[in-house]
Amino acid sequence: MPAGTACAVSAGTSGQGFVGDVAVAALGVAAAAVLWCAGRGGQAGWRGWRLLAVAPLLPVVGFVAAAVVGPTDPMELVVLRWLPTVPGYGIAVVGILTLVDRARLRGGARAGVELALFGGACLLVVQLLVLGPDRSWADLRPAEGALLAAAVLVTSATMAAALLLLGAVECRRQPTALVLLAGTVLLTAGRALGTSALLAGSSGAVDASRFLVVGGLALLGAAVLVDPGPCPEEAARPGPRTGRSTRLGQLLPHLAMVVVLAGLALTTLLGQRTGPVLVPGVLLCAVLAAVHRWLTAREEQRLGARLRRSEACFRSLVAASSDAVLVLDGDLRVTWASPTLGTTLGDPAPAVTGRDLLELVHPEDALPVARALRPAVTAPLPAASAGLLRLRLPHADGTWRHLEASVSDLRGDAAVGAVVLHCRDTTERVERERALEQVAFTDPLTGLPNRAGCERVLEQALAAGAAPAASLLLVELDGLAEVREDAGREVVSTVLVEVGRRLRATVRSAELVARVGGGAFAVLAEGGAHAVDLLADRCLSVLEQPLDTRAGVFDLAANVGVVALEAGLGVGELLTRAELAVRAAAASGTGTALRYRPALGSAAARRARLRDDLPGAWHRGELSVLFQPVVSLEEQRVTGVEALLRWRHPELGEVPPAEFVPIAERAGVVGELQRWALERAAAVALTLPCTGAPLQLGVNISASHVAARTLVGDVVSALRTSGLPPERLILEITEATVLAEGDHVAADVEALRLMGVHVALDDFGTGHSSLAHLTRLPIDVLKLDRSFVARVDRDPKSRALCESVVTIGRALGLDVVAEGVETPGQLGVLRGAGCGFAQGFLLARPMPAGELTDLLCDGAGLLWPGLVGSH
Repeated sequence: MPAGTACAVSAGTSGQGFVGDVAVAALGVAAAAVLWCAGRGGQAGWRGWRLLAVAPLLPVVGFVAAAVVGPTDPMELVVLRWLPTVPGYGIAVVGILTLVDRARLRGGARAGVELALFGGACLLVVQLLVLGPDRSWADLRPAEGALLAAAVLVTSATMAAALLLLGAVECRRQPTALVLLAGTVLLTAGRALGTSALLAGSSGAVDASRFLVVGGLALLGAAVLVDPGPCPEEAARPGPRTGRSTRLGQLLPHLAMVVVLAGLALTTLLGQRTGPVLVPGVLLCAVLAAVHRWLTAREEQRLGARLRRSEACFRSLVAASSDAVLVLDGDLRVTWASPTLGTTLGDPAPAVTGRDLLELVHPEDALPVARALRPAVTAPLPAASAGLLRLRLPHADGTWRHLEASVSDLRGDAAVGAVVLHCRDTTERVERERALEQVAFTDPLTGLPNRAGCERVLEQALAAGAAPAASLLLVELDGLAEVREDAGREVVSTVLVEVGRRLRATVRSAELVARVGGGAFAVLAEGGAHAVDLLADRCLSVLEQPLDTRAGVFDLAANVGVVALEAGLGVGELLTRAELAVRAAAASGTGTALRYRPALGSAAARRARLRDDLPGAWHRGELSVLFQPVVSLEEQRVTGVEALLRWRHPELGEVPPAEFVPIAERAGVVGELQRWALERAAAVALTLPCTGAPLQLGVNISASHVAARTLVGDVVSALRTSGLPPERLILEITEATVLAEGDHVAADVEALRLMGVHVALDDFGTGHSSLAHLTRLPIDVLKLDRSFVARVDRDPKSRALCESVVTIGRALGLDVVAEGVETPGQLGVLRGAGCGFAQGFLLARPMPAGELTDLLCDGAGLLWPGLVGSH
């Protein structure tokens, strides 16, 4: 640095002075190393430090040159040491100005006046320092005057550059600029003082200059170490960036003028000669200060006018906007509100100004708003938009208006220090959303929550960690189908409304009652297991009471499944458990309440496994067809067989038809299943031996198969494939299937009979069987269910009823077959009543085709009475 030349200028011929100069030179090299290493190449603002690192090395060059040449004349010594340092002043000025963004140095005429003022003030002060109290420019020789004048000029330029940096640098780097200014003043002052002292022959001043240079180098190294670097946000901010807006930048011109005046006053008070330069220089600085003040006032006036126009545009924009704007201070107190807020709330906007926002909002919104906006409650929001905040403010009519506010937290900006809320009135939208929610989550018939509403409440209860004492009751009505058949859908709606009212009146007001299906209701009850069981019994009791409607009085029953809410359960699993429990309750008998137990879940898992494994079981060889003989009681021989489907699961073993046939119906594969059974049974029946009339083949047909309207085509395909004559095939269909709604059922049955296929009414005597239907049903065979003949040998009434049905069947020309004959007594009663045919374990169990063939061949078709004992 140029100040380092002070060590060269101050060096004397004594050994002590030489050692001091060597120490100062070494310190200059060390300072240059610190500046170079601390400078970060490639980053804006840090190249200046590397330029400053070069400047202290040039005085070292002059010191080495003087040491080698060894001049004896002080003038020659000063020239030899000082001339190599002159480029260092220029490098130092460029380096200092490079530390700040060039955009901040642009300030027009005011910046030029400011620079001239800094330069003039530094020139006058350095002149006073160099000449001292006893000399003037007239006292100096021309060579000395020229040398000192050059020293004054370059020193003043360097100081002016440091002052300009201090006024233009951003606020966060002002401490660094102050340290750099102090180091520059000490270095340049020390150099100028040493040069002047050496020429004047003052050894004491030379020693003082060394201390000034040492202090300047130390401050220069400290400046680079404390520099935080340019602010990335400042560099990225668009628009002009001048440093004149900082307080220090505004005060520096005035401080420079004060220093000049203080120097003039001190010179006058000490009685020193002012010289031809000082007074004109002071007058010039005064003029520059006045011009600077005038330019500053004019610029402030322009900025004020621009600010007023901008504020007017902003106010017009805010007033024309449909969104209300609230400005809050750090304590969330409203400092300004746009006129739109008054329109939204029905009150003048100043009514909210000065009030705490947390006192204005709805009490339920106070805590969420505080959490979102108070830094003490939560982390401060980012300076940009912090998201949407929902709050309610009171309207003049006493209602609450819903507002949706986008938050801009500008409390980190010292120029603003506020929170800005851009509020939009969403009251109408909220009301529409509530109306849609009402439609989406409410049953329109009963006014109770629907299944979606029930699931939402259950999800909330499970998410909140509902106590184990909470339980879900699933109530399923029994008897609605009869009400619909007898009275119509309108009466069913009336019944459902009354059921919902009764359940609502039975439970507590805080407990949920929802309609989750056609005849299914859900109750979310609180309390222990015993209390919930009592509530389930009360629900059954109130639902079993007669329902008086305009169409008459109806009796309903219900079943209740109870399941306790457990931690970790999902809504789907909870409802599945409730459905399993209510299904088990229905299987136990009407009017039953049953709690869920893990065994029900195991049964459900078994059904799910069977549902997954059933499709394709016939291709894997897991299905088989067994045959149970049908015996003619009059001829005492086998006249037919009934094909019975069996499934041996590879892991679960034998699965009874009563279990897998309903699963096949629900899975939609019952058609394929029975098509395979029909083809397989027809093919086997054609190979069975017979001694008299050919054996007839009975095959069970499910209601789903009939409803699918593929039965006729499947029968034709099976008969064509196997070659079995149609008159040998008997299709066993239940009474409910034959009487099902739809003309296609009767048409299909009639088509089958026209083909020659016989139709048997299966399981007669169960459900709602009616003797009156026998005259209208298109059937050829009547099969009595096992439950119908189970007590004929012990109960006179059952025997009389059985004899009546047999007699009616024979009178109508129907073949009557008794199923489930298991005792000789039952067989004797049926034979005495004139029943034509029988089948059951007493006569023969279901058997594979091979065993049936051997049996028919060995016994020549006779099973009773000779083969009964052996079987």
